[in-house]
Amino acid sequence: MDSTINHIRQRLSLRKPLAKALELTARITDRLSLKKPPTDPDMLEMFITAELAKVKSIVSTVKGFDRDFPSLAFSIATGIGKTRLMGAIIAYLYLTKGIKHFFVLAPNLTLYEKLIKDFGDESYSK
Repeated sequence: MDSTINHIRQRLSLRKPLAKALELTARITDRLSLKKPPTDPDMLEMFITAELAKVKSIVSTVKGFDRDFPSLAFSIATGIGKTRLMGAIIAYLYLTKGIKHFFVLAPNLTLYEKLIKDFGDESYSK
């Protein structure tokens, strides 16, 4: 296992399903270009097709992306730590790929405030 993944897994006390999701994300992002998609429609289609083929080589059941860029989603049970997984993935992408800007979309104010507390308040117990 990658030492960065292992460090993040231990530091965030990731449960087994979350650790597996982080490992899968790492395998996928190691293959993807992680560059901004082209704006030309023909080039964009070729780009998406190529990126999708890379993901399918790792997870054969993937059918496609929901957007005009590579996107991933995980089906994880309630209360298992989706926010913690999101933090782990952000940490992994920052530490290994140098990505510094993330857009986090929360469906309502309650989750937004929880995210702010989880990621912004160092004294918060979680």
